[in-house]
Amino acid sequence: MSEQINEIVYLGGEVAKSLGIARSSLTKYCIALENKDYKFIRGSNNSRAFRSKDLLLLQRMKDLIQDKGMTMETAVNVVLSMLPEEERIGAILDENKVMSPEVASQEQAENTQISLLMDKLEYIDEISDRLNSMEKELKDIKTQNKILQDQNHELRTTVETSSNKRDENLLSLIREVQDTKKMIAASQEKKWWEFWK
Repeated sequence: MSEQINEIVYLGGEVAKSLGIARSSLTKYCIALENKDYKFIRGSNNSRAFRSKDLLLLQRMKDLIQDKGMTMETAVNVVLSMLPEEERIGAILDENKVMSPEVASQEQAENTQISLLMDKLEYIDEISDRLNSMEKELKDIKTQNKILQDQNHELRTTVETSSNKRDENLLSLIREVQDTKKMIAASQEKKWWEFWK
């Protein structure tokens, strides 16, 4: 057991990703192995942690099921038969063997440490998922912001263009009105002069 404390353990999400299978498929594989008395490390919340040897076993199972078309039960029997005798028995007997009080307390302390490590790893995994989600949301917000800025720029350009056209039309109308007034005034002046003549 003392070697387990230094052994790297992986969480379900990491294992499923590295095997290229769905989390539900990983759970099915694990249940099938546990039904044949294979033991995984368990955390305080009863979640599984996976050692390197577990990853190899699960990879072999995946290959047999997906590539060779074996049934789940046949694949479990094949991969467990490939394990050395002490690993198959050890996985079953570790919990049942008689231990001295010192060894038992040391093993309990190690299990507690492993359990704490697994809890911390799960917490880190959760935080990592949240950060990834937040990063995606931030990218989406930046994209939307860019679109809004582009639309705002287009709108400003359109408003400026129509404002300039309006000003030009207004000046043109004012000139026409002034020209018309001059023409009216000129025609009325002639009539006044003619009237006095």
